[in-house]
Amino acid sequence: MNSTYNLNFFIMKTLILSSILAFISCNVSAQVNASFRVAGNCDMCKKRIENAADLKGVKTARWDSKTQILEINYNPSKISLIQIQEEIAKIGHDTEKIKADSLAFEKLHNCCHYERFNYDEPKD
Repeated sequence: MNSTYNLNFFIMKTLILSSILAFISCNVSAQVNASFRVAGNCDMCKKRIENAADLKGVKTARWDSKTQILEINYNPSKISLIQIQEEIAKIGHDTEKIKADSLAFEKLHNCCHYERFNYDEPKD
């Protein structure tokens, strides 16, 4: 009886550990790194852009004012790159694919009025 109990306990413990490891590996592998251009000028822009990208499904977002590149780590099963860019454009910053509304752009602080992207020219 005791050996049967030990065997059942061992099997149950193994199944629980396997389930936990499978769950962890699925969550880790679902994250993707990506980067895209976001127009801006200063530290106020940096804070605003990174806050706008702080969405469900986005693990990290770092914007560099010199390169105007936003690097993100996100889960594409929870949010798409277009959705992230739409949220950033809503707060007044042009992205590679989405131009910010002129009213949102005008609401930015004067030092944050960046040179707008030209969407008519072909992209590199």
